[in-house]
Amino acid sequence: MKQVIKQFAVLIAGILCMSAGVALSKLSLLGTSPISSIPNVLSNITGASIGQITIIFMFVLVFLEAVVLRREFSWRNLLQLIPGCLFGWFIDNFVTLFQHLPNQTYIAQLILVFIGTILLAFGVFLEVNSHAIIMPGEGLPNAIALIHQLKFAKVKVYNDFTLIAISLILALTFTHSLAGVREGTLIAAFLTGRFVNFFTEHAPNFVEWMQPAVH
Repeated sequence: MKQVIKQFAVLIAGILCMSAGVALSKLSLLGTSPISSIPNVLSNITGASIGQITIIFMFVLVFLEAVVLRREFSWRNLLQLIPGCLFGWFIDNFVTLFQHLPNQTYIAQLILVFIGTILLAFGVFLEVNSHAIIMPGEGLPNAIALIHQLKFAKVKVYNDFTLIAISLILALTFTHSLAGVREGTLIAAFLTGRFVNFFTEHAPNFVEWMQPAVH
């Protein structure tokens, strides 16, 4: 029981960090991380909040996961919607909380992007090491890797750049600009994984502490 509580406490902490990171990137006006790029662009197009679109997007990702897995899909996969919905809800709350942060200059915007990327990476680090429930953003590429016997890391990279490409198409089609997917998106795409590796290498005791007990 203690192990389960620990896992979910770390998962929630990870979701909070990821949500805060996305919110900061959203407010930077330079684009968000790949997983949030489509919700960010659709938020600009529709006027709905990025958190609301994120929750809908999480359902879409789980649906696509079901399509990929077919008979291998189970109720356990549906559990991904829990952290996915929390992720969207927290994003909107952090956007409200951070909305008065300065973002009028390009330097201030870049600072928000970098802080947001670090928070996002730390959140991913916590999420992965919680060994609780994975997010739909990892669930879909994990399903593709499983079915096609590919390396998850490779599929995740292709998945991220596919999301960015779709975001670009949506932005150019509906807003005739790059609003919602700019250099901040590329910064997050290239640096998030590196920061996750940094945290993993420099916190081996935490990683070991979070390992599920072997019976």
